Order: sequence, then structure tokens, then C-alpha cells
Amino acid sequence: MLRRMLSALVVATAMLAGADVVGAAEIKPHMLGWEQIFALEYGPGEYRGQPAVEGVVTNISPYFLTGVRLLVDTLDVNGNILTQKVAWVPGDFPGGTHAFFSVPTPPAPAYRVRVFTYDRYEFGGNFRH
Repeated sequence: MLRRMLSALVVATAMLAGADVVGAAEIKPHMLGWEQIFALEYGPGEYRGQPAVEGVVTNISPYFLTGVRLLVDTLDVNGNILTQKVAWVPGDFPGGTHAFFSVPTPPAPAYRVRVFTYDRYEFGGNFRH
């Protein structure tokens, strides 16, 4: 039994090694209209001596928000996406509050940061996604 599993694994690995690699699809924010809920300010920076995108995210809504994740794109000089990274912003966000973030990234001519996902907490213990 173990020998068959190992043989199947070797065959599958060999098949994948010869396959053409196709570029991954662009990741987009899951939450439409996030721009009415959050304000973002960001720019290039450093985190532990490495390139990073640093900034502040502000909850401009009256809602209590949690589980905020950012989508950080590195862009070339023409605005094309080079890499994408999703990063958590620690903490909860009652209306009007903000948090600072620093996301390590490869060096790039430009960056774009958008809110990827968040949860809205409704008192009584319910979350809205």
C-alpha cells in the first residue's frame, strides 16, 4: 500500500514538473464599497531593514469593525501589478478609530493598498461579512 502511494506521488510530481506555469489571477477586494467605510494613507517605508509599505487605516464609519485585512499591490512604472500580498491589521476598529500598519514587500516603483476584507460586529454577538 505504501509503495503504491509513493509511486503515485512520484508520477504526479513528474507530471507537474513538466506542466506550463500559468500566471495567477489578480486578487481583488472582496468587499465592494470599502471606500465608504475606510480611509487609507500609505507610502514606502522600511520594516526591520527591509522594504515595506507603511500607513494608517481609519474607520470613517459609525460601525464597529474587526478582522481587517489589506491587499497590498506592488506596481511597475506602468501601473501593472508585480506582486500582491494580503496582510492582517491588528485590533478592532470602533467608528472613528485608526491603526498603523507596516507590510513587508519587494521594492517597487509604486504601491497600491486596498481593504481586502473586514467583519462588521453588530452588538448582540452577530458578525456581518
